[in-house]
Amino acid sequence: MYIVIAGGGEVGGELARTLERAHEVVVIDRNPQARERLSSLDVKVLVGGATDPDTLREAGVDRADLFIACTDSDEVNLLASLLAKGLGSRWVLCFVGKGGYVDVLADPRTAEILGTRIDKVLWPQRAMAREIVEVILVPGAVDVELLAEGRLRFVEYRVKEGGPYARRLLSEMAWPEGVLVVGVVRDGAFLSFAHPEFSELVLEPGDKLLFVTSARAFPELEAHFAVGRGVRRVMVLGGGNVGFMVAQELLRRRVEVVLIEASRERCEWLSQELPGALVIHGDGTDIELLEAEGMREADVVVAVTDNDEKNLLASLLAKQLGVNKVITRVSRSETRRLFEEVGIDLALAPRQAAVRAVLDFLGPENVEHVSTMDENIELLEVELSEGCRPKPLRDLALPEVVPVALERDHRVMLYREDLEALPGDRVFLVAAREVADEALARILG
Repeated sequence: MYIVIAGGGEVGGELARTLERAHEVVVIDRNPQARERLSSLDVKVLVGGATDPDTLREAGVDRADLFIACTDSDEVNLLASLLAKGLGSRWVLCFVGKGGYVDVLADPRTAEILGTRIDKVLWPQRAMAREIVEVILVPGAVDVELLAEGRLRFVEYRVKEGGPYARRLLSEMAWPEGVLVVGVVRDGAFLSFAHPEFSELVLEPGDKLLFVTSARAFPELEAHFAVGRGVRRVMVLGGGNVGFMVAQELLRRRVEVVLIEASRERCEWLSQELPGALVIHGDGTDIELLEAEGMREADVVVAVTDNDEKNLLASLLAKQLGVNKVITRVSRSETRRLFEEVGIDLALAPRQAAVRAVLDFLGPENVEHVSTMDENIELLEVELSEGCRPKPLRDLALPEVVPVALERDHRVMLYREDLEALPGDRVFLVAAREVADEALARILG
């Protein structure tokens, strides 16, 4: 496919990096430094404005199979998308950060008024907020995904220094019935249960254990890792779109929320929209303020300002004050690894959800990229077509790719060597990103 990406920042750069292997990609960016930033990729970088028709024509939007608008400005993305559609791009995807735009563009009357429509409007901040809430509500976990409408859970725990699992042989550990150990992530590399060294693996502090569990078995697994009381009080630093949505959902779950925001005007709006939350005007890096507002008593702190440095400082302060779980928003992939190395429990970037959404749009209808862990590990859901031949799950298991469960007629089954995937089944796979396409070809072939 011929793909034009408007915006070469964190989201656009990651999309270009993901798509360049299989597609011809052009990136439009106002900043001349984008050429240097993307120089290692096999993409063409065009310096110019995404809302300039001449720049769009030069980029070949009129013959593009796909146009993706992912600059930092919602308004630029919307206008660029409409221009690209008008110039002849076959498909147009538009990223936005405000829910109001999603509602307007999803309304059929909008397309009638404009005379055209954007094919898909993506809101990665919403997906990020939902992921944060799920992780908050599972004490001890650093990542959580619900599968098969909640009948399965994918959950990730970190091995801690001095904890019960550090420096122990993994194969000697007993887990509840209905729990599958998917694998271990060590220094960003994924070792699945099919890896030849898995049975001799000794867990080290910092390793991440990946599990898939039935809904019935999950509370028993959780008891192995949860320490202390459940989540009652959460402090959110940053009242932007993500912070607002996280607070809103937590209040629905009857969790006490303290929200600190630097803008007085935004605080006034938040107070009206979140009557159950304590909204405080202040700096989330002011340690005296944080102590005065009870950060020490918080079960979880969520730092989601739009500034990585402030998020890092606030997160380190939270850890220093003894907060058990700290979740932080980051914008750059290199920052994410740094945050985890200094003790932050989970660092998330909206671009992860952005890449998954684009891959789902481009891929077969029966494939969904459910989640991305540690930047390079994919959780995939594949529905086998009626024409597929039965596939023994053991034949699909590789050192970096493993089928972990399947769903058949609303019944879920964890991986067993004697289990076959049949036409119509939904199969859940965990794969290293570099071999994910190969894994999909094997299961769909």
